[in-house]
Amino acid sequence: MAPVAARRAHNPIEQTASTSVMQREKKIKMDKKINKTMKRLKVDIAKISKDQRSIREEQRKIREKLEEIGSQCAQLREETELIFKQKAGNQVLLILVFQIIKARQGRDFGKAASLACTLRFVFSNHLFYARVISS
Repeated sequence: MAPVAARRAHNPIEQTASTSVMQREKKIKMDKKINKTMKRLKVDIAKISKDQRSIREEQRKIREKLEEIGSQCAQLREETELIFKQKAGNQVLLILVFQIIKARQGRDFGKAASLACTLRFVFSNHLFYARVISS
């Protein structure tokens, strides 16, 4: 008679049962591996989500800063324009003053008086606009 181990190896029922056990063990091993991979993926997804939220928050802050800088640029443009307007008005006043002085030196008092009236008118309007602009 053959040894017991040899007889079992040739017994189809025992062979099927051992194959089934091996397949079940393989399946369990594979399921554990899949579960481990799934857990790792879930952790990775959670980290990525957190990073994306952080990125969106930073983008929002940058957008707000850019909007603030844009409004400051617009305000600076307006202030620069007002300064140029005031400069132009001051130049007109100076030109009139120098023309009055020149007319008086040339003893043309009629022209000097006319220029003085113009100077008063321009100066009063200049002050009015300067108050309106600064308000």
